[in-house]
Amino acid sequence: MSIPVLVQVYDEMRRLAIAGSAVAPGDFRLKKLVAPLEKSGEKAPVFVKVAQAVQAVVDSNDKSASTALLELTTLVNAILYTQGATGLAGELKAVETSDLGQTTQAGARTLKPLLEALSSTGSGRMELVRDAFDRGTFKDLRLIKPALGAIDDPYTEIREFICEKVLPLYGKAILPELRAKLDIKGRGGHLHRLQLMHRLDPQGSRDVIQQALNEGSKEMRVVAVECLGTSDDDLVYLLEQTRSKAKEVGAAALGALLRAGAKSTDVITALKKAIAGADLQLIVSRVKQCSLPEIRNYALEQAELQLAEVLMLKDKTLQGPAVNRLQQLVSTLDERSDPKAEAFLLRCFEHADALATIKSEPSGADLNELVAHLLSQGTATMQSRLVAVHKTLSGRRLLSALFAARATMTPAEFYEQFSPLLKGLVDKRTKKNSAEHDCSQSLLAVLNSDSNVLPYFRRPWMDGRAYVQQPRARSLPELDPRWLDAAVNAGSVALVCLLARPGHSAANRLLSEQLARAKDPQELLRAMVRIQHPEAIDALIAALKDQAKGKYHHYLGYWYGPMIADLPRSALARIEELLPTLPDKMVDQLMEHVVALKDKSE
Repeated sequence: MSIPVLVQVYDEMRRLAIAGSAVAPGDFRLKKLVAPLEKSGEKAPVFVKVAQAVQAVVDSNDKSASTALLELTTLVNAILYTQGATGLAGELKAVETSDLGQTTQAGARTLKPLLEALSSTGSGRMELVRDAFDRGTFKDLRLIKPALGAIDDPYTEIREFICEKVLPLYGKAILPELRAKLDIKGRGGHLHRLQLMHRLDPQGSRDVIQQALNEGSKEMRVVAVECLGTSDDDLVYLLEQTRSKAKEVGAAALGALLRAGAKSTDVITALKKAIAGADLQLIVSRVKQCSLPEIRNYALEQAELQLAEVLMLKDKTLQGPAVNRLQQLVSTLDERSDPKAEAFLLRCFEHADALATIKSEPSGADLNELVAHLLSQGTATMQSRLVAVHKTLSGRRLLSALFAARATMTPAEFYEQFSPLLKGLVDKRTKKNSAEHDCSQSLLAVLNSDSNVLPYFRRPWMDGRAYVQQPRARSLPELDPRWLDAAVNAGSVALVCLLARPGHSAANRLLSEQLARAKDPQELLRAMVRIQHPEAIDALIAALKDQAKGKYHHYLGYWYGPMIADLPRSALARIEELLPTLPDKMVDQLMEHVVALKDKSE
């Protein structure tokens, strides 16, 4: 039986069904198929019936076309169904799958803005992506392709988040796509593709890793080196690459050796040489994470020698490089709690006055800030030593001491000891009150934090750029309830938003006053909705109307939407009245939250 001609008839039927039966009469494409069907009918009479049905459609008029097209469709579908085949010859094998846990089926209102965020540019996209990940939305299989496309997103933070958090959810299922689009000579997203391939299938990606080592760009070689393991061949190659003229490649090889934790004499020698030399600045984070006792002890020994040298140096031209190296060595002790590291850091702290006299770049003051920071993250002894002298500290050293104080004191003790510092917020900063004002700002940073991680720490050896510190985070104790009264008295809006609770009249009054003159009311609105402020519903509706006029209203709805779901159900009628006045894209994002509000019990 000549099936291809039937398939052609089927395709034309679908076309006409989509276009409408009104265009079927006299259709020239269908008319051309009559002759082949009649010829096939010489061997299989059923084709004669199909030819007649096709001719009936061609000869039909506006009134009979729909009936003729339906009869032809029914006949052709029936024939094709009987001639269809299922299955393939060969051995049955299990299909390799990746367990995503419980997959999700996101609604269109959730999916649409997320797809736009993954495929477009502009501000506000990172929040959408992060929120979708937290909700588990990326377990919707329709997002696999868009997520893979985001590997090449021009915004670095989105690209890294997708590769680090989202794409690993899909397991080995995405490997063919990663391999197909990988450019060994490329940069940017291609580096992430190689990293993902190694992360998802270390053994299966060995051939690509080897190709990248031999033929890849310098950046690709760095990534490939970091993917090597602890086999004998890998260790030999890594040792060779530690002597590479390209510093980035050499640093990657040293980092891989530190991560691997290989204990051969050659490896230990190479690592000690790097720590003692100029390459230390490239491997500080790896040395900090290394668990080899020989390396940990050697780094501490080098730090002790460097401290002695810095304290003795009088030549100002040599002080800067010496302090710089000591900072690097001190930083390798971050998160160490052994007695030797503790004793050394406390000894550095005791020499703070002497180090402060060094005015080089970096200076002794920079080193003192780093030491104070490490003490605030360290053992109970280190933290208590820092807190004990907090009155003598200023700047970032005071900030570190305040974090340590909150971590070690009871909520009541912390309030009674440090609440007076908030008074410095009332006045503007002047030369006369600069010390009090700076103290209050440091305290405010600590009160607004929910973990002991400092916002950032400047590391002068990192090309003069600010470096985001990412130590292990530990939850801080809850704050004493009296801080809310102190925050209101000090006029600290951010702190009031954080600590506000239902029924606090003074906090309610302050939030209302601040809302009247706020340019970006999100934080205020969020607090007002959370504490069921008497003006929360009116304020949120007014803000939605105002934001709908802005350029990025299609993203703003995504941020404001959760506040709608947190409103009391009595606000539903007013929200539903508002929706028709808002842009469609904004309504799309708000609807799921309106539904959540509607489903609330009274």
